[in-house]
Amino acid sequence: MRDAEPAIPGSRSAREPGRAIKPGRHGLPPETVADIQRDRLIDGFVQVVAEHGYPRTTISRITEAAGVTKKTFYVHFTEMDDCFLAAYQRGTGILLDRMAHAYHGAPSWPEGIRAGLRVMLELLAAEPLFARAALVEVNAAGPRLRKARIQHLARFRKFFTDPAYDLPSLPTVVIDAIIGGIYGAVYAAVEAGEGDRLPAMLPSLVYFALLPLGREEAAAQLGAGEPPSR
Repeated sequence: MRDAEPAIPGSRSAREPGRAIKPGRHGLPPETVADIQRDRLIDGFVQVVAEHGYPRTTISRITEAAGVTKKTFYVHFTEMDDCFLAAYQRGTGILLDRMAHAYHGAPSWPEGIRAGLRVMLELLAAEPLFARAALVEVNAAGPRLRKARIQHLARFRKFFTDPAYDLPSLPTVVIDAIIGGIYGAVYAAVEAGEGDRLPAMLPSLVYFALLPLGREEAAAQLGAGEPPSR
């Protein structure tokens, strides 16, 4: 049985009673207190940036949402971009781990691509705050976040270069075009506030991802004789 999966940033209220630290003698070791405070700040950040947008996010709003002081914020982060980077890397890391688990559990490459995309779409639909922060508001952040996004997207290449399967050899630019096309479609839905329709996009995105196999093969893997309708 798998261990309990870590929570996506923004999926829990930072002010849940069970996450509060009692004043005075609470009996918790300092490292545990630090972990709780950092987690609450990350959750609070995602909630604030998804609601207000990154340009209108302030440290005061973050600490209020997290239920901690500004002094505590600066113990863990030097600026807002540090907090954003921590939230982004944690969330995208969880997303990729879950996608990889689904992909490797499938009996074939096409079914693995379908399984991985399903996990991605369902997770982003279920976590609208993180989806908004990671796909839309990241564009307003500093260069470190933009670099992290590029590195994150590059990690999807491994799904198209898996040595376990006899896959067509594609130039990296072609693989990146496929990844970018999928990312663009997902971004457009989230940016428009329509993240709840992401799971319904699965057949079309699977078809698009499988096009390196050929048009007919991609359609066959979807169990359809024709490509998805426009």
